[in-house]
Amino acid sequence: MLGENLKILRKQKGLSQETLAQQLNVVRQTVSKWEKGLSVPDAEMLNTISELFEVPVSTLLGSTVEEPEKTSDSAMEEIAKQLAILNEQLATRSVRRRKTAKKVLTGIVIAIAAVIVLLVTVMLIYAYKPEKDLVLTTKNIECVMDGEVYHYYITYDQKNRVRSFGGDNWTDNMDRFRNYDDADEMIGDLEEYLIGQGYSFKIVES
Repeated sequence: MLGENLKILRKQKGLSQETLAQQLNVVRQTVSKWEKGLSVPDAEMLNTISELFEVPVSTLLGSTVEEPEKTSDSAMEEIAKQLAILNEQLATRSVRRRKTAKKVLTGIVIAIAAVIVLLVTVMLIYAYKPEKDLVLTTKNIECVMDGEVYHYYITYDQKNRVRSFGGDNWTDNMDRFRNYDDADEMIGDLEEYLIGQGYSFKIVES
């Protein structure tokens, strides 16, 4: 009410918020808050504004009561009461806004937490979900050198992915084959390596 009236009167006078603020010896932000209904001027400032716009204080406040030519004590008391009511309304509105903002923020936090829990749950389900129809095949490899026989094995699934690998006489040189993913590639490189070391190489039935 007061804010809207002040805005209308200011525009009728062709004044900007900055210009009005200068004439009232306040900052522009103060005028902006008055017009937005975020705060109200005190009784003394209301008198100054009414004199500037040449309208009764009651007009600024939106009252239908006619203002006497001179502001009496009773009129000042009435103005103070109306200002108190306006301040109370502003305080109530501010509390409601804070409560609403708090509810919205709480809702957002709960929603984010729910999404995180859901994502973690899905990840855990997939992480620990056993593979369906998993078929493992093991190839045993027999190597002979200087009359000594050594055995190795490679276990892989139906997608030819290496699942495990091990055997006799394990050395650091053989450890490099642990990083293979494709079983055929691993067997080929293992055969080339062992033959290169002087071993025989034979795949035997499991």
